[in-house]
Amino acid sequence: MRRHRASGPIALLALAAVVLAACTGEDDPVFGTAEVTDGEVVQTVAAAGVLEPAGRTTVTAPAGGEIEVLEVGDGDRVEAGDPLFTLRSDSLEQQLEQAEAAVETVGLLAGSADGLGGVDLAPVVTSLQAQLDAVVPALLGALEDQVGALEATITAVTDATEESGRATVAALRDLRDTLGGALPEELGVDPKTIAAPAADATLVSVDTSDLEASLASAQTRLHAAQVEYRSATAQLDEVAGSLSAQTDAATQAQEAAADAQREQAEAAVEAVRQRLEDLAVVAPRGGVVELVRDAGGADLGGLEGLEGLEGLEGLEGLGGDLGSLAEGLGGDGGGLAGAGGLDAALGEPGGDRTSGPPAVGASVGPGQPVLTIFDLDAFTVRAEVDELDVVEVASGQQVVVLVDAFPTAELRGVVERVGIEPRQVGTGGAQFPVTVRIEEVPDEVELRVGLTSSVEIEVRAVEGELVVPSSALLRRGGDEVVHVVRDGRAERVEVEVLAVGDGTAAIQGPLEPGDIVVTTGVELLEDGQEIETEPDQDLALPVVR
Repeated sequence: MRRHRASGPIALLALAAVVLAACTGEDDPVFGTAEVTDGEVVQTVAAAGVLEPAGRTTVTAPAGGEIEVLEVGDGDRVEAGDPLFTLRSDSLEQQLEQAEAAVETVGLLAGSADGLGGVDLAPVVTSLQAQLDAVVPALLGALEDQVGALEATITAVTDATEESGRATVAALRDLRDTLGGALPEELGVDPKTIAAPAADATLVSVDTSDLEASLASAQTRLHAAQVEYRSATAQLDEVAGSLSAQTDAATQAQEAAADAQREQAEAAVEAVRQRLEDLAVVAPRGGVVELVRDAGGADLGGLEGLEGLEGLEGLEGLGGDLGSLAEGLGGDGGGLAGAGGLDAALGEPGGDRTSGPPAVGASVGPGQPVLTIFDLDAFTVRAEVDELDVVEVASGQQVVVLVDAFPTAELRGVVERVGIEPRQVGTGGAQFPVTVRIEEVPDEVELRVGLTSSVEIEVRAVEGELVVPSSALLRRGGDEVVHVVRDGRAERVEVEVLAVGDGTAAIQGPLEPGDIVVTTGVELLEDGQEIETEPDQDLALPVVR
């Protein structure tokens, strides 16, 4: 909260002094005064706080198990990566065995699947091709021979006919020449005929049309057979290629499925092995170790997801009445009894559970805190600032820290963070969290976590041209005023307050350094009142004469 000037108590005491003077018949009171000066005025906001380490990390159990090795104890200093503790988990060992067995099973299934690709039709295709190759080429050879024989016959007949024609024409021409150019009529040959160039073909001719028809038919059958043979061979080749492609695709699919199953099984093994490796816990950061004390004596993590806890309803406000709590936990099927009892809620027993620090042989649940590492190389103050003052606080402001355990020591710090929302709201108003980083600590001071302290946050510093004691300020009609002593009278002057520090205030108004202002009994003064004054010694109360 802000530092408030002490004008209220002073006014009450001054009034009491005046009343006392009137009752005893003494003279008018003498009012204390002070001189207007200049200088720096620092306004602060005060708040209570608690020391916190610069950092803390709670190390938890990565899995449920039993502490097999504990490397550290309370107060030990560790560096990042140093071993802390090792757990033993029978359940993880069993999971590893099961995962490794799954990998072996996948390998066996992959091997047995190699011969399950379906019926192999390749031998059938090969057999059909062999039958074609055994029969069709012979038939084609016979057809080719037939065509060749017909072609040879036709050629021979044609050649013989042509030879016979040439011989006949030559004989007739000789006869014609012997008979003087004429031929016997009995021959029935016109001399002009034998004189023609194609007389041999005209005189001797043979009809080979039947042979030629047979040749054409044989050639047609040969060509058709060749086409059918090539087509059948191509179809068999296509079938063989398709079967090969299907077999390859099926094999690849089986291999891909086997690979995926093997990868999954191996990934499961690796995951369990990693969890087993994680059971050897190392320090995530450097600092000082403190083992966690188990306040409850058991890990209640197993309570999650339990059903049948209706018996716990209505237990609010028992104030530690264990008898009523026991009745809530018992009951006919309700409470924890209906869920299998407290033993079932807490999980299977294992190891020793105590309320002391973790020890070798103790069982821990997954996520259960085991120890905390504190960074004690630096400290902060977690302060709670009133809502009326937090509007003045900002990061980077200088702070004076006073620790209750070291009343003569003054620490210096700086505001590191101002909370966005209040941490608590009470009848006195909202309290906002403010973090102060301590930067200067006297050598003789050894700070500890949790020490109570107070902070004075320097929210404003003004180099004032007019500085008066804060007790000289008085609020009248919504304005701040001071009483200036002029010609033996108190003259009321309105001023603007720029900053209120520790006993002084920087103001702005129609004053000058060296002016005298009233500092005690200001609540009793009227504007223009004639007063008797004397210099204020440490802002003393009015002197009654």
